[in-house]
Amino acid sequence: MLAIADHCARALRASGVDAQVAPALRLHALARDSVGLTAEDRTANLAGRLRPVPRRAPPQDIPVLLLDDVITTGATAVACTEALASIDVRVTAVLTLTTVA
Repeated sequence: MLAIADHCARALRASGVDAQVAPALRLHALARDSVGLTAEDRTANLAGRLRPVPRRAPPQDIPVLLLDDVITTGATAVACTEALASIDVRVTAVLTLTTVA
């Protein structure tokens, strides 16, 4: 996702929009892969395991677009949004990019 975020930011800058990538979240090693988990299990799996990295966060007044590879139950997007909110970073929108091979 970081490579995709970098590409998106470059494209936005090329069109005149000031955009930067801020990898401001870290997932704890104890979080399990969410494949096959129920919505409740996905939420529990992320509880306390998704942490903000304040030094990498954007300024608090900057609109933030959160990128996610797939939305199954929304648990990851919610957990990311809440983790960023804990350091006063507000997610403006969530963009999901999914491909089928």
